[in-house]
Formats: sequence, C-alpha cells, structure tokens
Amino acid sequence: MNDKSLRRWSSRGPTARSDVRDLMREFLKEDEQAETLEWDSFTTANGLPHNWIYDLFQDSAGRIWAGTWGGGLALYEHGTWRVYDRRHGLASDAVTCLAQDAQGTIWAGTNAGLNRLDAESGRFVKAGLTGKSILNIRFDRAQNLWVGCWRATSSGGGLHRFDGRSWHSVSKKDGLPSLEILKVFEDSRGHIWVGTYEHGRGAGVGRWDGRSWQRFTRRDGLINDCVYSMFEDPEGRMWFGTLGGISVYDGRSWHRMTMMDGLVDDRVYAMFIDRDDKMWFGTEGGVSRFDGTAWESFTRDNGLVENLVRAIMQDRDGNLWFGTYPYAPDAGGISRARKRESRQDIAELTRRYLQPGSPGSRRELPGE
Repeated sequence: MNDKSLRRWSSRGPTARSDVRDLMREFLKEDEQAETLEWDSFTTANGLPHNWIYDLFQDSAGRIWAGTWGGGLALYEHGTWRVYDRRHGLASDAVTCLAQDAQGTIWAGTNAGLNRLDAESGRFVKAGLTGKSILNIRFDRAQNLWVGCWRATSSGGGLHRFDGRSWHSVSKKDGLPSLEILKVFEDSRGHIWVGTYEHGRGAGVGRWDGRSWQRFTRRDGLINDCVYSMFEDPEGRMWFGTLGGISVYDGRSWHRMTMMDGLVDDRVYAMFIDRDDKMWFGTEGGVSRFDGTAWESFTRDNGLVENLVRAIMQDRDGNLWFGTYPYAPDAGGISRARKRESRQDIAELTRRYLQPGSPGSRRELPGE
C-alpha cells in the first residue's frame, strides 16, 4: 500500500463519532447490569518506593512489577513490596518499561540504559544501550527485543533491535519518523509500529513491514502527531492514543474519538481491553471505560488515587491496575480496581455450592 491509497480525513466527511462507536461495538460487550468496582491504592505510605509510575507488568510467575520514576523498580509479591534500585544493579532509579523474554528473564528499561535480572545473583546486570534514555521495550514474535528511546538531544534517542547476539540501530536515514520514540508495538501481521514524541510536537507514527518504513501524520488522518499508546483490536484495526484524542486506522481510512464521544480527557497515555471485552483509556484527567454502548469515567473523586493514568494492566485474578504519574510531589501511586460480586452472583454461587452431590453439599460456604 502506498500513501496515495490512504484516504485522507476531512472535517467535511461523515462524523467519525458514530463510526468509532460502530467499530467498538464489533468487539466490545455491553454489561447486562451495572458493574461495581472496589478500589484500593498503593503509595509510598504502604510500600511503594515512589509514587510516579511509568509501567506495570505481571510476570509468568504472577508477580506484579512497577517501574517508578525516581524510586527504582518495585516488586509486589505475597502482599508486600520489594524494591530494586541502583544498589541492586539498575542503571538508573528511573525505570520506564518492563518485559519478559521466552526464557522468563525480566528486562527493565531505564533513563540510563537497559538491564536484565540475573536469576543466579538476584541482581540486575547491564544489557546494553548504556546511557540511553529508554521509554519502551517489546519482544517480537521472533524474540527480537525492540527498544524505543527518547531525549535525542542528550542521549541520542532512536530505535534499537537486539537479536540475541548484537544490536542494530534504526535512524531517520532508514525512514524512522523521529529519534524520540514513545511506543513500540508489533501487530498481528508482524509489522512494527512506533509512536513519536519529537520534543512534544510529535512526528506521527511509523510502520516497518520488514522492508521499508511508512509514516502517518495529521495530514493523513492522525488526530495528533504525538503518540503515546497503541494497540490492535480483534478486527485488526490499529488504535493510537495521542495528545489530541484517539485515532483508529483500518488500513484504508481513519476514525477519531475525543471528549465529545465520552473520553474524560483528550490526552491519552494508555489503552487496554480487559477480559470482559471492555475498553479502558488512561488519560490526563482520569480513566474512561466503554463497553460498546455506555461510558463511565473514574477520577480522584470516585476511586483513582490520581487523575493522570500512565499505565493499565489486568492481573490473573481479573483485577485492574492503574499506574499514575502526577508531576507533583507526594501525589500519585497505583490504584487497583476489583469487581465486586453482585447479590445475583453470590446467590448463584450459593445455589451451586449447596446443590446435593456437589463438593459443598455439607452446606458450608467457602471460608466458613
């Protein structure tokens, strides 16, 4: 596909608002009844080393990792937090991103280079790109590690790939749209996408198809050129969270979504589809949830520890975790939302548990 085949967005065209709702209804599931969430929070008051959260990750063992900007890396296990920082080998206490490879090794991107956790020593060791300000890391299907860097003026920036033996760098000479990379993503076709920062102005998104780079900007239909987040929906469409709202690209045309559609704020830093087929958007003004029909937003007034949501994750138990980044001292932290069982759910559980011949037919509920 070339640039000419891309249909450009026009304000005179059909309203994108209804288009995006129709797209979302194809893969989201409307609630049969209102869902009630129970919220709790983690801050420096109960174990976090720092309240500014850049990334959240659950490893294959079920442990929760939180990358903080200034407090190192926090590990949540058995109800308590353990902290890794420069004393444990990290290149910097500003940890921005986390990943796990096929062998189970934990990798951490920091403001001063890449680290990996050495299983034998329990310490982090240098893994390359020393001095680079890293913002995003991702393993592709071939287990190549892609690393997106920013702060090009001070640390060089750029996109880097590690094939297990050596590093390969991608620059503007190769077609990369910017040396300041906010997000790296691999789609279902094996294409690599990058979202850019470019000193806050943005340079759009870039797509590598294995042979060449293609760039998409506002001129093509992207709502804003500064792109913080992205994902692919079950229908193969690419979603981009920007500083001006959300853009959806179906390979031929562009659609957009803003506060006019239901977002609590247009500055979108994180996007996520949960196991119940609900979509979550982390913004500068809170987090918004959409089920295909109805919107609901959460802020400091009704659950969140802070409004600026930088990371969203769902754990094995179905709990949703929101990492916040408030730009203010002593503010922020992590919020966790757990689905509260309704009376109907409890009644159904009780009925099944007390059914004659069932494991619970001695008429005791779990926990009694």
